[in-house]
Amino acid sequence: MASSLATRVLTSSPSTRTSSLGRLLATAPSAGAAATPALILCRLYSAKSLRPRGPAPIPLGSAQEQSEFEQLVKEAQTTPATNHPDASAPVPNEFEGNTNPMTGEVGGPKREPIRFGDWSFKGRVTDF
Repeated sequence: MASSLATRVLTSSPSTRTSSLGRLLATAPSAGAAATPALILCRLYSAKSLRPRGPAPIPLGSAQEQSEFEQLVKEAQTTPATNHPDASAPVPNEFEGNTNPMTGEVGGPKREPIRFGDWSFKGRVTDF
């Protein structure tokens, strides 16, 4: 009886497992036998459920439909994003490389921030 109850508990939902644990422990053999409460708990929580965890994939029928669907998904994921028509064009950098040729500053901004109406101080941008 204990083995059939154990099988039913292992294949049931977690809430049913908790409620059936008391009955399973009550029907377990005495302390000197092989199945102890610790062993039963170990088997209870380490066993994989026989039911799938998530929704099953939708069957598409033929292999041709499956490959067509995968191709469409791949195309949809690789299509480059375009900018909004009202968005302004990106401002080009004033110089190439890491050193500003006019000031000699190394690692500074590539564009002068005040020229384009932005000024930032400690991460906050203000507009004059």
